[in-house]
Amino acid sequence: MSKLPMKSGKQRKAEIKKSRLERIAKRDSKVNPFKGPIPEWAIPVNPAEVVHHSMFLDIPLFYIDKEFECKDCGTTEVWTARQQKWWYEIAKGYFETTAVRCRSCRDQRKNEKEAQRKHMEEMANKKPYPNEAFFKNT
Repeated sequence: MSKLPMKSGKQRKAEIKKSRLERIAKRDSKVNPFKGPIPEWAIPVNPAEVVHHSMFLDIPLFYIDKEFECKDCGTTEVWTARQQKWWYEIAKGYFETTAVRCRSCRDQRKNEKEAQRKHMEEMANKKPYPNEAFFKNT
């Protein structure tokens, strides 16, 4: 019995990402989400739940995994069909929007905004300097 080499989580994540991108490329060459029939692996769209404001864009029949490039770090990521269904039908995101940032960049951005909010609260609660009125007049 031969032992397989251990893989780190980072290596495994890279393998999963690579296989997803290959699967997307293979599927996209054959599938049009605006025409039927709906493939068995695709997630169907519930048109009643989608917020749709454009008269120029049609609602697709099903969601498929989409590849996008993160606008902050430039990595290629996959916006899965399940994530799209959640965004459009449950979170009620506009159908004209798409993913533009990877998870790590979204988390980093969220943490920066939270830190800024905390800083602003601290500044608002801070007692004024005793001679502040004097310095404002000069």
